[in-house]
Amino acid sequence: MNRKATINTVLVVLGPDLVRPERPMQSALLERAVSLAKARGCVLELFHVCHDANLGAGLFADDDRQVLKRKRLLDHDATRLAELAARLGEEQIDVNYEVRWDHPRTDAILRKIADARPDLVMKQARDHRYLFGIRTNTDWELGRRSPANVWLVNERIRGIDRIVAAVGNDFGDPADITTSADYELLRAASTVANSLRAAIFPVNAYQLPTPPQLLAGIGATSVAPTSMQQALREQTFRQHSGAVRAVASYFDIDRDNVRIREGQPNVVIPQVARSVEADMIAMGAKTIGRLERLVRSLTFEPVMAGTDCDILIVREGDASQVPDAVPKPLRGEPKYDLNKALTWPQAVFDSPAQVARQSAISCELRNRILQAWEYDIRAEMLAESEGGTVKDIDAGTLDEIEAAKARLEQQGPDGPSPADRPTA
Repeated sequence: MNRKATINTVLVVLGPDLVRPERPMQSALLERAVSLAKARGCVLELFHVCHDANLGAGLFADDDRQVLKRKRLLDHDATRLAELAARLGEEQIDVNYEVRWDHPRTDAILRKIADARPDLVMKQARDHRYLFGIRTNTDWELGRRSPANVWLVNERIRGIDRIVAAVGNDFGDPADITTSADYELLRAASTVANSLRAAIFPVNAYQLPTPPQLLAGIGATSVAPTSMQQALREQTFRQHSGAVRAVASYFDIDRDNVRIREGQPNVVIPQVARSVEADMIAMGAKTIGRLERLVRSLTFEPVMAGTDCDILIVREGDASQVPDAVPKPLRGEPKYDLNKALTWPQAVFDSPAQVARQSAISCELRNRILQAWEYDIRAEMLAESEGGTVKDIDAGTLDEIEAAKARLEQQGPDGPSPADRPTA
C-alpha cells in the first residue's frame, strides 16, 4: 500500500495582496508552494479571482463598456501572474495560471477546483473568529465543501517543522477508535512532512465511556466510585494509545510522538499544538450545512479559531458541494510575452519608455528588460565595429534606455502603488 499521497497538481489561490509585482516570493504561501513543487515535482496552478462590485451587477452589467473595463482589470492582473509564473519557471517549476472574473469568491474558487481537479489547494489563511458555528468565511467553506484537500497557510509561520495530526477523534462508533479516514489523514500529512522534512505528532482526544452501572440504571444521578473511574480511564487510555500508535507505526512515525489526552478534541488539539510548538495541524473535515453546525459537535472550525498554525484539511470521502459552473467565464490575458521580452525586448515593446510605464510589471523585471535591450544594441555595435554585418542601429535608443532606467529609479524599489490597477 502506498504510504504517500499522490500530489501532481497544486492549486495556489492568490488574494489581491499577492497579485502584485514586487518581491512576491516573500509570501509564505508561495514559499511553501515552491518547496512542495521542488520536492514533489508537481505542477503549480496559480489562480486569482478578479472582481469589482462596480462592474459586476446592475442594469448595465453586460454593457460593452462594462465588459471592456472588466477585461482591462483581468488583463492587468494576468500580466502580473505571467511575471510570477516566469519567475517560478526560472526555478525549473512547472507553472500554469489563470485570472477569472467571478463572484462570490468562495464559489469562484470551488468552480476552479472542480475544473482543475487539483490534488491539493493552497491558500492564505484569513480571520477565523468563531461564533457558535454561525459565522463563516471562505476558509471554512473551502474546508467543508472542497472536493480536494486544503492547506491554509498562516503568513506568520515561516517554516513547517512540526505537524500535529488529529487522529481517532470521530466519536461516531466507540468501537472504532481509528478508521480509514485516519489513514488517509496521516498519508496526506506524511507527504507534506516528508517534502518539508517535518516531524509528525499524532494526537488523540478521548472521553471516558459511561460506566456500566449507570447504563443499567442503578443510579443515574450517582457518581461512579473513584477506583472504577480510574480503572476505566486506564483501560480507555490503553485502547486509544494502542490504536493510534498502530496507525502511526504504519507511517514510520516515532511512537514517542503520539499524544493521548482526555478531553474534547477542540480543546485538546490546540493544547497539544502549543505544547509541541507545532507549525501545522492536520485535520479531517466532512461536508455539513450551516444548520448542522448548530446541532452537532464541531472540531474543525473552533480549532482553526484557537490556533495560529497552518491548517491542512484532509477531506473525507463524502459528496462535496460544488456550485454550478459559469458558462464561458471571462478570463484575463497578459498584455505581453514576458519570457520573449527578456530575450528580444524590441520585438515586444515599441520603445524603452513603454517598458518603464508598465506598472503591472515589477521594477526589477522592467530593469532586466531594459538591460537586455541595451545589451542587444551594444552587441550589434561591437559586431559592426569589428567588421561584421552593418545593421540599422539606432544609437539614440541607448539614451531612451537610460531615461527609462532613471524613471524606474525615481519610483523606488517597491515600484508604483498597488492601487495602480485600471479603475472602474
